[in-house]
Parts: sequence; C-alpha cells; structure tokens
Amino acid sequence: MAVTFSVREATAADNEALLELERNSPLDLGDVEITMDRSPRYFASLSLQEDARVMVAEEGGRLVGVCAAARHCVPLLGRPRALLYIQKGRVLAKFRRRRVSSVLIWALVESWSARGDSFDSAYWLISADNRASLTAVQRGGALPWPKQVHLVDLDTETGPRTDVPAVRLGPKRAGEVVSLLNRTHAGKELFALYTEERLRARLKRTPDYGWKNWWGIEGSAGRLVAVAGLLDLGRWWRMTRRVKASGEVTASSAAAVFDFGYAQGGERQMVELLYHLLGIARSWGRDHLSIHLDPQEGLYPFLPATARVGADFRLFATGLAVPSAHEMGHVYLDPVYL
Repeated sequence: MAVTFSVREATAADNEALLELERNSPLDLGDVEITMDRSPRYFASLSLQEDARVMVAEEGGRLVGVCAAARHCVPLLGRPRALLYIQKGRVLAKFRRRRVSSVLIWALVESWSARGDSFDSAYWLISADNRASLTAVQRGGALPWPKQVHLVDLDTETGPRTDVPAVRLGPKRAGEVVSLLNRTHAGKELFALYTEERLRARLKRTPDYGWKNWWGIEGSAGRLVAVAGLLDLGRWWRMTRRVKASGEVTASSAAAVFDFGYAQGGERQMVELLYHLLGIARSWGRDHLSIHLDPQEGLYPFLPATARVGADFRLFATGLAVPSAHEMGHVYLDPVYL
C-alpha cells in the first residue's frame, strides 16, 4: 500500500495533538480496551529517560500515528550493550495495516544513526495480553524471550500503618542509597550499577523526581536498611479500562516505586517502607502503588496479602539470538522505560 503520510520528529507544539491521538487509539487487550491519558504533558514521562525522542506520522495536517524510542546503555546477557527501547506506539484505527508503525520505527532508528550513535539491539516490552502488538512484532521477525517482566500492584486501601519509622532522604545519603540499590538488583538483565554520579543525573532530569521523592528506614546503628523513590504517575498518566462484553468502564491512576533497595535480610523493613509509600499514594488520590518485582524474588512473599501481579510483559529484542531461560537472569524493569 502506498505511503500517503509524512513522518517528522515531534515537538512541544504537538502536545495536545499527541494527547488526542492516544485517547483515540486504545490498546486492544483481548476482552478489554485500555485507553491512556497523559494530560496535561505528553512528554513528561519521556523527560525521565536518558536519550528519548518521538516520531509522528501526519496526513492532511492531522497526527495519525506516533512512536517513541530511548537509547540507553545497560547489561544484557553478560555484557554491556547500547539498546534502543521502542515504546508508546499508537496508530489510529483507520490507518492500521498501512505500515505506519514500521515507518516510524525505521525513522527513529535512522535518527540515531544520523547522529553517529550506534546501538546493539532494539527491544520492546509488550503486555502479554496485547495480542495485536505481539503478533506485529513477531511478524517483523522478533521472537519473545523466555522470561516475563512483572509489575506488582499494591492496593492503596491496604490497611494503613501510622507507626512506620520512615525518614526523608537527601543527597548526603547518596552513597548508602547507591549501595542498597546495587545490592538488590546487581546481576539482573537491563540493570546498570549505580554510582553517585548516575543517581544525581537521574534525579536532575525532571522536577517530578528528585530527592524530595525519597524515603528510607534506618537500622539500629543508624545506617539505612531500606530505601525507595516514589513518583506520582497519576499527575500525568491515567488509565481507563473498558470491558468489551459489558461496556463497564473503570478509571485508575497510580503512584510508582521508581527505585528501591534493601540490605541483606531487610525484607521486612522494605515492606514497612512500602506501607509508608502506600499512605502517601493514598493521600495523592491514587488507586494503587506499582513496583517492578518478579514473584520469584525474595521480597515477594513478604508483601501484603492483597498484592497482585498487575501486568506481565514479554521482552523482544532484535539483532540478538533468543537465549534459553537458564542463560538469562531476572529482568530488571526500570519504570522510566515503560
């Protein structure tokens, strides 16, 4: 089919058109449709990423498709790699099957190549329920990797605790924070070890996520044993879920644990800190608190009984042979790249 649309890089002036495009292109997850609302700032989540850009497809002055990507360097299968994360693809229904997504992804790849920034692989994280996207990526030649990636939801109605000894953190405790983050996640796929410099850079990208978002719990010697950074996603990311059969519609918004770490044997303190964060999320009017956590990890059995796996994602990557399950570790899901 002939290409009748043009492609260009998005600008801040496209904000309202991008919000409208996403509202008009819900995700089809089988029995339900999911519509995202990123108002008032479409680009807010992308500002948290190291090197992100957005391409749009336009026809007759109207945006008909969008796709974003972010380049970052993280370990994968035992070696550091430059990866391009493909994300936020949307196409209006009447323009599907017209190669819009493929053209946008190609334009994104070319935009990095033109700058001389190479990468080893492009990758996707796709909901296990998103059959259309799963099929499209596999049709393009990518195959799913053997381990799924999980987001766990904690309901903010979980019984509150007012006696959690949480303390606010600041830059003077960056060294302790870095040590706990690295101890908790070292060796996971897609997790690059933190340094104090990397942490400072992360916390300077946007005013939405800085030291004001960090809390911890101290042990008996005054050293930190559990730390976490909390982001109010609901300020610019909300989800509407429509059940196709009944037409029932529910809306939700979340806060997210963007970074967390705890000392060896500190699972109970980590969960205490999560209770503290649940209280903050509840005060913000959020329905749940999300945290990236594999159910096979040691912290999972300590979570409140109401904890549930809110989403499973399949990992796809191009240019790399699909490993066996024993060749790869747990996948670290940085919420920045979701």
